[in-house]
Amino acid sequence: MKKLYLIDVSAMFFRAYYAVRPLSSPSGLPVNAIYGFLSMIIKLLKEEKPEYLVFCYDRKEPSFRKTMYEAYKAHRTEMPDELAQQIPYIKKLADLLGVPSFEVESFEADDIIGTAAKWGRRNGMEVFIVSGDKDFGQLVEDHIILYDTMKNVRYDAQGVFEKWGVRPDQFIDYLAIVGDTSDNVPGVKGIGEKGAIKLLEQFKHVEDIYENIDKVESKSVREKLLASKENALLSKKLVTISLDVPMPDELAAYKLKPFHTEELKALLHELNFRSFEKSLFGTVSETAPATAPPAVAPKELVTAAPAGATISVQEDVVPTIVIAKEERSFVEKSLNTRELADILKEKQNLWGFADVRGVFVGTESEIIEIPDSEFLGKLTDTFQIQWHGYDLKNFWHKIGARTPTAAWDSQLAAYVLKAGDTSDFGKIYTRFMADVLPELASPAYLYNAHLNFAKTLQDQLKNVQGEQVYRELDLPLARVLLSMERYGVRIDKDLLAQQSADLAKEISSLEEKIHAAAGESFNVGSPKQLGVVLFEKLGLPVGKKTKTGYSTDEEVLLGLDHPIAKLVLSWRELSKLKSTYVDALPAMIDPKDDRVHTSFNQALTTTGRLSSTAPNLQNIPIRTERGQQVRKAFIAAPRMKLLSVDYSQIELRILAHISEDPNLCKAFADDLDIHAATASEVFGVPLKEVTSEHRRSAKAVNFGIAYGQGAFGLAENLGISRTEAKDIIDRYFSRFKNVREYIDGTVKMAHEKGYVETLFGRRRYIEELQSKNMAMKKFGERAAINAPIQGTASDLVKKAMIEVFEKVPVRMLLQVHDELIFEDFEENLKKHSAELVHIMENVVKLKVPLKVNYAIGNNWDEAH
Repeated sequence: MKKLYLIDVSAMFFRAYYAVRPLSSPSGLPVNAIYGFLSMIIKLLKEEKPEYLVFCYDRKEPSFRKTMYEAYKAHRTEMPDELAQQIPYIKKLADLLGVPSFEVESFEADDIIGTAAKWGRRNGMEVFIVSGDKDFGQLVEDHIILYDTMKNVRYDAQGVFEKWGVRPDQFIDYLAIVGDTSDNVPGVKGIGEKGAIKLLEQFKHVEDIYENIDKVESKSVREKLLASKENALLSKKLVTISLDVPMPDELAAYKLKPFHTEELKALLHELNFRSFEKSLFGTVSETAPATAPPAVAPKELVTAAPAGATISVQEDVVPTIVIAKEERSFVEKSLNTRELADILKEKQNLWGFADVRGVFVGTESEIIEIPDSEFLGKLTDTFQIQWHGYDLKNFWHKIGARTPTAAWDSQLAAYVLKAGDTSDFGKIYTRFMADVLPELASPAYLYNAHLNFAKTLQDQLKNVQGEQVYRELDLPLARVLLSMERYGVRIDKDLLAQQSADLAKEISSLEEKIHAAAGESFNVGSPKQLGVVLFEKLGLPVGKKTKTGYSTDEEVLLGLDHPIAKLVLSWRELSKLKSTYVDALPAMIDPKDDRVHTSFNQALTTTGRLSSTAPNLQNIPIRTERGQQVRKAFIAAPRMKLLSVDYSQIELRILAHISEDPNLCKAFADDLDIHAATASEVFGVPLKEVTSEHRRSAKAVNFGIAYGQGAFGLAENLGISRTEAKDIIDRYFSRFKNVREYIDGTVKMAHEKGYVETLFGRRRYIEELQSKNMAMKKFGERAAINAPIQGTASDLVKKAMIEVFEKVPVRMLLQVHDELIFEDFEENLKKHSAELVHIMENVVKLKVPLKVNYAIGNNWDEAH
């Protein structure tokens, strides 16, 4: 989802003026507001990497509100002269930074922001209103966030409610009642914030209050409302942000443009902002004055090491060898795709990289900006270009590539070297190269950085024997995931709408029961209010506290012996299901093809597993009946079916292979119910006499063993004493001795080497083993036990995905842990299902057979 950032320039500029100590340029110009504002913008550019960002200005002449109410903003004091002198420089900086700016006659910046925010949502964008002005609370909704960068706080609808006590759809009414002294909005005299909140809890809007004035309990409040009725209704009009400002409709009007490097450097030099010169461009003008306003130092500053030196960089487990950085010169030019076609060669090696200001292609001697980059993918697919880059999948989406070839991806190489979040190129570059990229690095600087980074990573892959995992699994998988993301999956909107209505009724019913149990009405979704009800009104034992008050997390609620706790847990489960999936999925449907396109994160988790976002398909709560219903909404295209192919007990089979435990291997070789077979061994009863309770206990042990679960965890899981749990675990290890040996041997090796490996050679470094905190060290040991098993399962699924993609002509849509979902005509699915099963069951040879289950259906639930 594209992101649009709307900057309330006046508000942020004023706050910067008062937040930063007085500063002056060499010419005597006050620069503290410019400095503070520019600091905020640079931080935003660095951390958010916005592609669409707009400065919104107020105009000098009055807005249309002045004609409605002559006294509007009549009490505003004159702007300090030191601040007024700095305003022209903000507009100049906007031009040089390539930031689009809007000011519209008769309208305020708030109205421009309101109109642009709604335009952004109509165009499927996520909108961030960058301001500290509470008036924007009225605009907050799904995918419109109020972002106060100076306090680093983001307000969604729940955040607005928790901060101001009213919902966003009531915010205009709230402002109409309390008024605004700074803008001279009268409001209702004598009624403040608390009074307004209380009224809006009883009545939805101002008009409802006056239509039901006789229902206002307090006589004095009623009299105040009646005395100020005209002012209240007028105030509502004054505080309502207009959504009808004449604004451009083209996406390009809101997009960041290329910055003017030399002119920007000259301006920063003029203002004596040497620190910004260095952070933006990596250099400082030689003729710059000796002194400059102090900038905030980066949290992590790493200095470059000499060639061949060994350095220790924060968050790294293994030392990184930094090679000498070569600085190459390139010819920079801009070509459209037609012009580029004239110089391309078949299977040519190209680098592709992009920032918020453009898409660039690198050759051996040139850096080429591609202004019509949306056509680049189709062209380069034709030439079978061998792509090099960082996060190629994302780059391919940007250029519209469909059948690209990956020759090198630095993100995936870095991930093999150290699994974890590698989404931020700058941070990962710093980790490995002991250097900090300038925030607005030039294309030539970036290209050199990419080339040097790739050389370092190639050397490191050899050092840790990571080339096979990188070349055979991670690199070829990128193309598979691109195809899956492009296909997407159909969603049944009508079914979800019905589920939403049903859930709303259940949630409402639960709220009534919760209020009855509490003896009063309150916001169940507010942890603060819930804590007061539970621990002060009802006097329940306090489990733990947080910085902001009582903890009401799941662990605390499960420990409370009161009916209200179970009701709240059910309320949370259904509310999350409704908001996260049932209501959110329809909003994610792409109108172009009526499908949802999730994004698979290939280089994010520490375990090597894929994850997904927008929507997150890995976390659909399928263990509950309600959660299972959501899968029914994932449907096949017209005249097609879905095929689900799911590995059976893959992690336990891998455990059997690694441990070579004879009893475990025999159970799988004989194709037994593994949990029943385990129960038979642990409880010493024939297989036919295993009870459901025996099997439940054995199943908990089987799954727990792979995660290093001890007696405490098993006791909690099964609801038994620790003594009983310990006895079950002891009996398990007496029958499955090789599993015990695997666990002990793996933990020992992890302590010695600092890492563990999958069967495919993927390493996971476990820093927690070095911790002096015993709980953290134990966590590391559990991770060491599980990582080879879960990581091998993940690698195995990836290998299967690659082989199926290359050999079987059916559409692969989704991967959810050990399950793959396909879509095609039913006859085609039936034709190729045997081949699919064969590939997945033979993708690697283990000491026990791999087994998959499969089914065909109209939706995911039927096919599962």
